Amino acid sequence: MNRQRTPNQNVVRGLVGTVVIILAILGCLNFNSLPFIGNNDVIHAEFSEAGGLTSGDVVLVSGAQVGKVRSVSLAGDKVVADLVITDPSAPLGTLTQARIITVTLLGRAAVQLVPDGPGKLSAGSTIPVTRTSAPYNLNDDLNGLTARTAAINKDQLANALQEATTTLNQTQDNVGPALAGVTKLTQAVQNNDGQLLSLLSRASRVTGVLASRNAQIDTLLGSGNSLLAELNARQSVVVGLLDRVQTLSSQLQGLVTDNQATIGPALDQLDRVVTVLNQNKAALQNTITGLRGYATAFGEAISSGPWFDAYIQNLTSPGTVAPILSGAVK
Repeated sequence: MNRQRTPNQNVVRGLVGTVVIILAILGCLNFNSLPFIGNNDVIHAEFSEAGGLTSGDVVLVSGAQVGKVRSVSLAGDKVVADLVITDPSAPLGTLTQARIITVTLLGRAAVQLVPDGPGKLSAGSTIPVTRTSAPYNLNDDLNGLTARTAAINKDQLANALQEATTTLNQTQDNVGPALAGVTKLTQAVQNNDGQLLSLLSRASRVTGVLASRNAQIDTLLGSGNSLLAELNARQSVVVGLLDRVQTLSSQLQGLVTDNQATIGPALDQLDRVVTVLNQNKAALQNTITGLRGYATAFGEAISSGPWFDAYIQNLTSPGTVAPILSGAVK
């Protein structure tokens, strides 16, 4: 049996539902600030000064936004910034550096992370002040300028301006032509405005091409550096090789000088032998050709049995025996 709800119960339930929805929306908008679950992607960076950094400023890596600054607080003599990293794919190594930079002309600051080191920077890690840097602060410098200008001696400045006025009055004949020259220069620049714009456009295109080839240029420079390093490493080897070649050349020159009397006649005899061989080339070829038939017949005679008869003509004649005996005696 269903009970009928009273108006008061409907109002209470409506209020409870409205509060739950508001809390859910606030929790989604401030998810990174929630305890236990909101600190999973927060890293801390210590700076020597705030440099205009405030809560809500962006966190950049190579120009791309990867998070925001949750809070900036003072811890002793250091400023600690809590950085919420919303991009888990950001390549942040264990030696990552942090810099406070100015991203607008009005002085809006941001934190630029420079990835470095192996591994991955875990959540809750702290980037020490030794790896951080603060930016150029225009407000501080303007305040310093105000203090310095207040310390200027106005009487001396007035006297200096008076002297400058007197000097300009004395050189008015030269100032006129100088200003006329400046005017002509301005007119020349104005008349060549189109050419200057074309030149600047071409320079921009050249810069774009160089920027698009940045990786290739880096690779080329790295290869050239490796080549120079290898050549430097091989320098001692090349120097030693040249020294040995010089020593070998000296030894060969000495060898030729010492044996010049022997090498000359030997070369002459070798030349005569080559000449004789060239003159009897046809006879040598015919001898080799005739030897083929003799070797064939001699092989057939040997292969006919376990023995064979041989006959050498004029073996016992004095003309045949004399050279053999003279050679044996020697």
